[in-house]
Amino acid sequence: MQSFLRKLNGIFARGPVGNTSTTPGDIALSDDEFNNYSFVIGSLFTYFNDLPEEQKRRFVKRVHHFKEGKKFHFIGLENSDDATTLVSSSAIQVTFGLHNYLLSHFKDIYILADAYHMDNDDELYIGHVAPEGIYLSWKHFLYGYSHKNDNINVAVHEMSHALLYNNFFAQYGMDSHFRLNYEKFSKSTGPILADVITNRQSYLRSYAFSNLHEFWAVSAEAFFENPKGLKDNMPDLYEALCRVLNQDPMTAVKILKSQP
Repeated sequence: MQSFLRKLNGIFARGPVGNTSTTPGDIALSDDEFNNYSFVIGSLFTYFNDLPEEQKRRFVKRVHHFKEGKKFHFIGLENSDDATTLVSSSAIQVTFGLHNYLLSHFKDIYILADAYHMDNDDELYIGHVAPEGIYLSWKHFLYGYSHKNDNINVAVHEMSHALLYNNFFAQYGMDSHFRLNYEKFSKSTGPILADVITNRQSYLRSYAFSNLHEFWAVSAEAFFENPKGLKDNMPDLYEALCRVLNQDPMTAVKILKSQP
């Protein structure tokens, strides 16, 4: 996975690409549409299957709203409506507790068949976030949701990067709850990082300690992949993530506080 700090000059040089409303309003989905969405999402997302019915409808409406506002590009594989639904669901999983959930800066999402090279870089990537879009390897997307509890999920990782970018580097679509609590989160990581350096071991994989942005994204992976494991091993980090994302994956309802 690409370091979120790589090519920062390019990130800061580019401006926003438009604006999008961040409220779904009264999205009308027929029972058939809801059932079709639920079948596709539920085939891969345990997170969704655990939700009570009312929250499932909220989740599906957000997925529909998110999906309709993006342009999906398929590279090396055929276009698939199911794939666009599932990728949209990964974004909604990360942002489900937030009011502004559309990642409005990002209009384009690129779904590639497998790992890929970027520019003249010899490194293989399975996902990255750039000013012009979100990139994901479909092979590794499916792996992330099919192999649960290993704390590796490229979609959660990259959507977490995109959420951070949209709230601190873009010019619209920001979520005040996330911004306030992420700043607290970033200040609280010092003791955690010091503990890792002292003990030379951590529940999180070593990539988390590349920089603060990767620490955020890897922590989010663990938060959604194996919440109990993260809570048992790093309870302070777990509680900080609950606050910043306004959700607790260990509960059925997920959301902690209603957002206006």
